[in-house]
Amino acid sequence: MQPEATFGHGGLNAFVDVDELLSRLELDDKEIAWRKSFIEFDETDEKRLDDLEPLFRANQEQIAEEFYENLLQYDQAIDVIERSPKGVESLKQTQRAYLVSLATGSYDEAYFANRARIGKLHELLDMPLKQYVGQYGVYYNLIFNRLNDRIQKQVLEAIEEWAEDQHDEQGGIESVASMLGFGEKDEGPTIDEAFESTVRDAIDDGMMDLLSVLRILNLDMQIAVETYVDSYAQRLERSLEQRQKLAREVEADVQQPLDGLHEVSETTANKAEAISSHTTAQANAVNRAAGELQEISAAVEEVSAVAQSVSTQSERAEQLASAGAKSADDALDELEAIEAATERVAEAAEDLESRTDEIDRVLDQLSDLAHRTTLLATNAKVESNRTGDGTAALEIIAEEVRSFATQTKSDLSAIENAMEGVHDDVEVTIEAANDVVDRVDEGSKQVKETVGSFETVHDAARQTAAGMDEVATASNEQAESVVVTADTVEEISESANQLSAVAESLAAASEQQAATIAEIRETVVRLSDDEPEDKQPVYERIA
Repeated sequence: MQPEATFGHGGLNAFVDVDELLSRLELDDKEIAWRKSFIEFDETDEKRLDDLEPLFRANQEQIAEEFYENLLQYDQAIDVIERSPKGVESLKQTQRAYLVSLATGSYDEAYFANRARIGKLHELLDMPLKQYVGQYGVYYNLIFNRLNDRIQKQVLEAIEEWAEDQHDEQGGIESVASMLGFGEKDEGPTIDEAFESTVRDAIDDGMMDLLSVLRILNLDMQIAVETYVDSYAQRLERSLEQRQKLAREVEADVQQPLDGLHEVSETTANKAEAISSHTTAQANAVNRAAGELQEISAAVEEVSAVAQSVSTQSERAEQLASAGAKSADDALDELEAIEAATERVAEAAEDLESRTDEIDRVLDQLSDLAHRTTLLATNAKVESNRTGDGTAALEIIAEEVRSFATQTKSDLSAIENAMEGVHDDVEVTIEAANDVVDRVDEGSKQVKETVGSFETVHDAARQTAAGMDEVATASNEQAESVVVTADTVEEISESANQLSAVAESLAAASEQQAATIAEIRETVVRLSDDEPEDKQPVYERIA
């Protein structure tokens, strides 16, 4: 059996309805003619491909070997080959048949129907489209190498034929060399136009062969790719049908739950809105509390500062009270000394008074003496007048005695006056001394009371200073506590604001959810289903 006789007759053909496939692809004679015309594939290309049949047959074994040698380097290609019901050798035989069919085809509807079946078989094996199309690149390399050799051979044969013709016509190798541009000419070496035309024609002929191969491979590739697209479209249609069916079933199943969910969503939205209102009020209240706490914090800090100042003043008052108590003790000592001196003055005044009394007695005696002296002078004068002896002496004595008595009386009178003043002064001094003593006694009592008061003040100031230290410490601690509390309340305020924002977002989301559920309740149009039921690969179903 010829290789091409086995081409397209593998185990997967039972799963391909070619007529239905061609119908879906709309691949008929008219469509085929349009595609050929579009890429300018015509009878000339068919003739050129027919001329290439010997080349393809001669290289089919080697090309098939090299083709699969390339594929077997890649794991993805190996996976596809392993899924095929054919072995590698059978696949090589199919590849040889495909290569020869490129040059022996009728290029009609039957030919392209076979190409459609080949594409579908590859799709059934889950060969990726990138790999299927990529295989044409491998083919280009393998076929073009052979065509390149053929083109070069054709060019050389054309040159040889031309050279033989020129040798027969012109004679001699020198003329051929001259036509090739190797002769001696004034204008330099030039190639004969006939020779150049011969070479160009040979190259053009080879390139046209290459273009014919490219055109038939392009037509094959079009059909193969469309089989993939058709398969994808079928899968999509089946998936859409299944999802529409599932949508109708789900719509019927979820309609009642969606109605209930819609009601719950509306209730949730209402509650969320209420929560949003409460949280907003709470946030406002916390903000106010935070502001008040900040004011309290400032007041506490001020109290703390005042308490600190008072504590300092209390310590100073304690020091002053202590100094005052000491000064009061010193004053009390001085008053006691003054009281003692005053008592001594009173005693001296009493002594002076007693001495004044003695002076009064002496003055009385002197007054009596003066009186007697006066009497004596009078008597002496009388006696002098009476006797007349020693009258002058007696008169002088009498006169002196009288003068002495007069002077004595005058002095005694002055002394008495002075003593009266002294007596008065002594009485005043005694009264003043007694008054001073009384005042000193009263002052001593008051100073003692003052000393007691200073001691009491000192103790109270000391206790006040200690208490103010405690107040200052407590105020500082309270200020710190209030600051911490204010910070905490501020954090709570921020949290409340965030909670309010979240509640508002929740309310909005709940409203949106209710609206969305209402839409879902009306139409359930989007459902997910990963694969249609019949997406299981054919190679697995065969197994």
